Amino acid sequence: MIISKKKNFTLISVSNPNRSIFNLIVKKIPNSIFSKLDFFFFKNVVKKKIIELYVIKNKNKISSVISTVTVNNYKLLKKKIFIYLVFKPFSVLSNFFYFLSLLKKDENEIDLKNKKKFLHLLHLIIFKNEFSNFSIKKKDNIINFFFKIIVKKNNANFFYLCYERHNFKAKKYYKRNKFNIYKQNKQIIFIKKRII
Repeated sequence: MIISKKKNFTLISVSNPNRSIFNLIVKKIPNSIFSKLDFFFFKNVVKKKIIELYVIKNKNKISSVISTVTVNNYKLLKKKIFIYLVFKPFSVLSNFFYFLSLLKKDENEIDLKNKKKFLHLLHLIIFKNEFSNFSIKKKDNIINFFFKIIVKKNNANFFYLCYERHNFKAKKYYKRNKFNIYKQNKQIIFIKKRII
């Protein structure tokens, strides 16, 4: 479903994702939890609207993939992942240190009194080649325009997320776009930004 348009770009809400979008997420964000799960799990949580999935298209080509989850749905998502893994013990054992490292990512406390104002930015993938005719500033403005649409759609005000310290591309992008660090540990940076 088309949500909004800006210039030649269209923000589309995806309620029934295909495998190619899942593969893009796994390929571009190999540390995503979904790299250890399967396509059908991902499709199920999107179809049930536990995760909201969006693509930005320039004509018919995907320019960006964005996924979000509310604070309450984040808790539900963790529960579903736990249940899934209970029935996949081999996956847990073969990726033990990975799942152990996720505990560090789970320290992303926010102001729970105002949790409805926060929206978790779960995935952000931007394909630079689809913005090759734009300056970095114009590209950021297009993404930020759609960020506002997504946040407003969820009756929220803030995005919050985390990324690994060694992810310098993420650090550069979020610093340039004025996301603020609210917590950090040896491995993970936690950031947030008021969008509207």
